[in-house]
Amino acid sequence: MNAPDDLSYRTDFIFHHHNGEVEEHADYWVVRTPDNPTFWFGNFILFKRAPKSTDLKPWLEIHREAFGDTLNHHIFGWDESREGAISAFLADGFKTSHGISLVMNEYPMAVSINPAVTVRPILTDEDWEAVLLEQGLVDRIDFNYPEDNGVFRRNQMMAYRKLIENGRGHWWGAFLNEGLVGDMGLFFDEQNEVGRFQNVSTHPAHRRELICTTLLDHIVRHAFEEIRAKQLVICTGAEDDNAAIPTYQNFGFQFAAPNFAVKRIGS
Repeated sequence: MNAPDDLSYRTDFIFHHHNGEVEEHADYWVVRTPDNPTFWFGNFILFKRAPKSTDLKPWLEIHREAFGDTLNHHIFGWDESREGAISAFLADGFKTSHGISLVMNEYPMAVSINPAVTVRPILTDEDWEAVLLEQGLVDRIDFNYPEDNGVFRRNQMMAYRKLIENGRGHWWGAFLNEGLVGDMGLFFDEQNEVGRFQNVSTHPAHRRELICTTLLDHIVRHAFEEIRAKQLVICTGAEDDNAAIPTYQNFGFQFAAPNFAVKRIGS
């Protein structure tokens, strides 16, 4: 199977191949995550080129053939570093969901961390429940995700735990006074050469306390010194007000490439 050229979508396939299904066609890939149907970018179509002005109807038909009426969303991404002609999609109720990839190929210069924070892998059921509560809070406050009683995040965390059991990475937590104040995952390809971060988050009550930087410092050191990774990848939204971008860049991550998609939530 061919892999996408785009770094974000290519490293997404680390997860899709383990926890979902990827079906390649001549002009696109169908990505399915049957165990988590409300996972937007786990159930979508990735086209091999940017959209043209006449693509709305045929792309919707491809989506219908692939998923029928089983999803609560339509997501179209494309493996080309340009926005393409999306005006017809926007007129039909889609919104842009563009992002960027940032990379690191070696441990950066020393950075300031919070010495009161302890970083360790998430191991116990109690730890995982704390992660789910923190991730759900961030989802509601930062991203205005709809309330689903934690179904989406719980299904996603179950998939990550399977990856951990298969030796593909870890989920890490930052603890302050024994309480979880931040967490993130880092998982690797089959060769342990490329690592991809997942769901980097800090508890809203502990922002501006170097929680994220302290987590990154510990995990990046582990990746380069213990795993012997060659490249680490973080993907995040391309919005101008995304505060995560300067945090990653200040740590030493470098801009790699943009990625493009449109989404419509609701049937």
